[in-house]
Amino acid sequence: MRKYNIYPSVNLAILLMIIALSSCKDYLTVAPVNSLIKDKFWTKTDDVNGALAGTYNAFRGAALQSFIWGELRADMVTLGGATTGDYAKIAASDISSSNPSIKWDGYYKAINLANTLMYYDKQVFAKDKTFTKKMMDGVDAEALFLRSLSYFYLVRVWKDVPLVIEPSLSDTSNLYLGKTEEKVVVKQIISDLLKAKDLAYTTEYKGDAAHPGYFNGRANKFAIMSLLADVYLWNEQYQKCIDYCDSIDNTGLFSLEDNSTWFDLYQPGNDKFESIFEIQFDDNLEGQENPIYYNLVPVGSGAGELKLTKNVTTLFNKQDLRLCETNTPLWKYKGYDLGGSVPRSGTQRSANFIYYRYADILLMKAEALTELDRFTEANALVRLTLERAGLSYEDVIVKKDLQKAILDERGREFIVEGKRWFDILRSAKRNHFSNKQLIIDMILSGADIKQQAVLRTKVYDTMSYYLPIPEHEILYNQNLVQNPFYNR
Repeated sequence: MRKYNIYPSVNLAILLMIIALSSCKDYLTVAPVNSLIKDKFWTKTDDVNGALAGTYNAFRGAALQSFIWGELRADMVTLGGATTGDYAKIAASDISSSNPSIKWDGYYKAINLANTLMYYDKQVFAKDKTFTKKMMDGVDAEALFLRSLSYFYLVRVWKDVPLVIEPSLSDTSNLYLGKTEEKVVVKQIISDLLKAKDLAYTTEYKGDAAHPGYFNGRANKFAIMSLLADVYLWNEQYQKCIDYCDSIDNTGLFSLEDNSTWFDLYQPGNDKFESIFEIQFDDNLEGQENPIYYNLVPVGSGAGELKLTKNVTTLFNKQDLRLCETNTPLWKYKGYDLGGSVPRSGTQRSANFIYYRYADILLMKAEALTELDRFTEANALVRLTLERAGLSYEDVIVKKDLQKAILDERGREFIVEGKRWFDILRSAKRNHFSNKQLIIDMILSGADIKQQAVLRTKVYDTMSYYLPIPEHEILYNQNLVQNPFYNR
């Protein structure tokens, strides 16, 4: 495995951090490279702040891939074009470890930086009296969150992955790690997040006029608890998922955006009611426009390579607010206002990727309640998002039907927000993949008759729902073993 993927040398880690050190405007932006000297690192608060900015930037760099993995193999969108052809092969279940789009280095770059940051900020705490214990705790909480979210993507996409929780401090460190079982990685994620939530900031940045993106763009306690609820739901620990959803709800800080102002979630974003955590983009800063605008959903009138499938028509009522009237749900990224006909201009490519918002808390809780046979409570939560979208809702009293109703509602509520494949996979894998037919039917329905004959021999193996370890990682690291399905 190449060094930067799992255990970068200390020189590379520092090189990455140089990008974001002392001249950064804030935690959410990255300034041009400075000519800094290695032996001046990790002596003052600015060094820590810059390294934290670099960690966010590394995770921002993986955001587009996270979005694509969350949509690609599901039933709501298709990708096709000169720049996304390799992804399209994956969507068509033509999956090979040599596909250049199958790579995990973006996540490991963020993990590497988080590990290094949490090691060296202790040195700064000892040297710089202005770097307080509260500040260090807050930095550690954010780093733990970014590392945990990166690993959560890794296990949902690849299942078993190398687990690295210590920085590489020299070139003699072990660079060649094998895979760790998903259950062990998930256990580590939960442990880290439980620690992080007690260290994190809460409302310190809410309403901060000088840094308007901080409350939603930096991982505070509420973002950490949202991720915890999501991980517990994935791990089938339903009461704990409910407990953390309740903890967020009980703060009184979050609510559904009103029906009349719903589009504020996407333009301008960082909604003051509903948003919990979203990765920030700013087209005014060089290289920090949202990469979805490159080819997937270009601004202006041009057609992009991301297209909605016919399943969207089947799933949505024509009166559903989330269809964005006549504009389609892609208008979340293309549009400047809900009812308008003028798309964003070529300099308005700042739409954020939303990772958690209050609607997600409601529907995660509804899903967990359903698995505990608490149908009345679950129905009440589903009703909230449907009624906000301008629709009525009738209670569902059969568990299987309610499971489907929640999955469908999540499909509508979070359409083109990078969640659909993970929602389907989570539903399918419940109780040892007792509902894998859900994925089988979805994959087969998207193929022609000739393709179906080939796919039927593949889709019953649940390991086919995960991606292969990238071929070049196997070549560089003899301790990595290919995921079983792809060894055939």
